[in-house]
Amino acid sequence: MLLSMIYLHKILPLLISPLGLIVGLMVLSLVLRRLWPTCLALFTTLFCSFSVTADLIWNGLESDYPYKSIEQADKRDAVLVLSGMLSGFKTEHGFVTQWKDPDRFFAGIDLVKSGKSDRIIFTRGLLPWADGPPEGELLRLKAIELGVKESQIYLTDVAVNTADEAKATKKLMEQKGLQNILLVTSSFHMPRSKRLFDKAGIKSEAYPTDFRAKQHLSWLHFIPSAEAFKDTSSGIREYIGRLYYWIKYS
Repeated sequence: MLLSMIYLHKILPLLISPLGLIVGLMVLSLVLRRLWPTCLALFTTLFCSFSVTADLIWNGLESDYPYKSIEQADKRDAVLVLSGMLSGFKTEHGFVTQWKDPDRFFAGIDLVKSGKSDRIIFTRGLLPWADGPPEGELLRLKAIELGVKESQIYLTDVAVNTADEAKATKKLMEQKGLQNILLVTSSFHMPRSKRLFDKAGIKSEAYPTDFRAKQHLSWLHFIPSAEAFKDTSSGIREYIGRLYYWIKYS
């Protein structure tokens, strides 16, 4: 049951994404034998393919948690780094790890090395379709390579989403006697993460990172591109995720 819900949570947003809307309009055009749905589909494609459109969405997503310097962070019992940075694949030489968004990891390491805490927690994120080890186990090895002592690193139980990460973190904090944490995740991801951790009864201070909105506009922002369409789609998906968690945990 849990597995099917995870798949539905990933697939259903596609129905109301720009791509889902465009496909729906094209089907409607065929069914009605009218030109206007096709024209609307083309307009939607063009509008979502401008970088300026994507930037407006991402500026809104990141407005609640702007950049914070390390000096602005308070000292806490532990630094918690949420999963969602790695990908990889299996080869005959073993599992090959690749970075997607390493900002969370390095922000967590910097906080520890700056004395904001002498403990760091990595969540053992593992999606059902992943063929590698839990992410936290890989991050633990990399942190040790960078000089963090093994005794300073804690790992949660395996988690498949942010809600699971909050529950697993709460359990670990109770086991280790930790009272509060610095919560490290992407700025756009922080609103729903903070909400879930608050709901779990975890005292946390937000430390956002991984900012994606561009700060300066140029004429290139008005040239349509596949990358901008992807950014627009992922931004809308995040808003859908926030709505889902707001309804579920309100």
